[in-house]
Amino acid sequence: MTAMATAVPGSARVLRLEIKRSVVPWVLPLLAALVWFDTIRTASGWPPVWTLRASAISDHMLNDFNALGAGLAAWVGSREGRRKTSDLVAATPRAAWARHAVALGATECWLLLAFLVGVAALYVQTALQATWGGPPLWPVFVGAADVIVVTVIGFTCGTLFPGRFTAPLVAVAVVVLGFAGFHAAFNVTATSSKYALLAPGTSPPKVDAGVFYHVLPDVPIAQVMFMGGITVALLGVLSLAPALRKLASNGWSVRGTLAAGDGWWLRVIAVVLLAAGVAASWTAYSLAGTAELTATGWEIPALHDAASDKPVPFVPDCTSGPGGFQVCINPAFSGYLSDVTAALDPVAAEIAGLPGAPVRAEQVASVGTGLSGYEPSYIAGNPPVFEYNGEQVGDLFGGFMGIPAGAGAFWRAAFQQGLLDSFLAEPPHAAAAVWTGPAPLGAAQQAVEDALMIAAGSQPPQGAGQGGQSGGPSQAQITAAASRFAALSPSARHAWLAAHLPALRVGQITLAQLP
Repeated sequence: MTAMATAVPGSARVLRLEIKRSVVPWVLPLLAALVWFDTIRTASGWPPVWTLRASAISDHMLNDFNALGAGLAAWVGSREGRRKTSDLVAATPRAAWARHAVALGATECWLLLAFLVGVAALYVQTALQATWGGPPLWPVFVGAADVIVVTVIGFTCGTLFPGRFTAPLVAVAVVVLGFAGFHAAFNVTATSSKYALLAPGTSPPKVDAGVFYHVLPDVPIAQVMFMGGITVALLGVLSLAPALRKLASNGWSVRGTLAAGDGWWLRVIAVVLLAAGVAASWTAYSLAGTAELTATGWEIPALHDAASDKPVPFVPDCTSGPGGFQVCINPAFSGYLSDVTAALDPVAAEIAGLPGAPVRAEQVASVGTGLSGYEPSYIAGNPPVFEYNGEQVGDLFGGFMGIPAGAGAFWRAAFQQGLLDSFLAEPPHAAAAVWTGPAPLGAAQQAVEDALMIAAGSQPPQGAGQGGQSGGPSQAQITAAASRFAALSPSARHAWLAAHLPALRVGQITLAQLP
């Protein structure tokens, strides 16, 4: 007990010395610059939605930490072999595993501290701009696990294969593996190999991820389990390294090498760690293969909690434009409310009172239960409501990915087009299992849509209808009919639509029949 009591403060002093003389602080300015320009500035161009901003941790920040962390850890791990001091330190009373543990611990402390500071900078910036929600923790746990496992991998390689080229080779290998994992995870589908889900790097999620539905923690749990298992297994390998070297120097003869009094308890612990780490990683690998793609993300049955499937409660932010058209938006996107209202209110006034005209607009989730990509904008309900999302409205993709009001006239026209597409197209049939949005507009429908957008003060997108198709009216003919219809008085346009809207929706009106 006395020896153990004196060993603890001694190890603490050695750890302080290792932290003080670590090589990591020398590269912290470079790491800070990479995090600032690659992670924080990239995330600042996205809407201040917590889940979206937090994705920059795995998509950008870990790429910066992986190469430097693995390389630095390999450099520290190869210190004794690189400097040819292994025989000198072997004569000291401190065991090899203790020296390795202290050197690895000091490196981990610096890298984890730097990682957490980078996460704090990203989250503070988001907190100053976000209008709803709170910081997600699972990306932080996954990122910390990645930093730890990459550091342990680098240190293990440096310890087992000391040399001047070990550190750069390990850094390059980690970067290559990171990009390979990102490519595999980016292309994983419901029918392809799902084991790539264990790679922490993926593409940014949809703009409203975590807003309408909780982000499922199933995959992050499996990722932490997988990387934690690798870490524990490598710690076992590091503990066995001195015994393996001694065994190799004795011609792989067990007799006289692994004697019972020669640290046998440490080797037992190392074998247990190795076995436990392999078991944990294999379990996570097997669980990833059972993942199922659902409307709210990847679900792993053994790790899934049904409570995560419930919608996130929120009170929408609503306002009305000068024309009285009400627009509601999720509070996470309050910065877009005035711009969406300014875009939809003029065109909604043009069709107000007509059959099927929406009385208000509401933002909905961008992913539907049909798993057919983005959930399209549409008009539904009684009274009719125009339901739109932040990913696809009209011809606009990623509508809420930019800065509010930063897309100008095209951004406004796309929202107007999305509303009119649903209003002028034939309503969906009740027998349809999954509706993928309104059908493409015919020539007359397109001309009416263009005319209504012109009347609302917008420039309609060109070529969205049937113009240019073989045997159909040309784009010039559609434009001429739209100009003719837009030249009518508002009351005349409204009266014609009230009388001919059903026939127009089913495609029974031609361009020549437009007034």
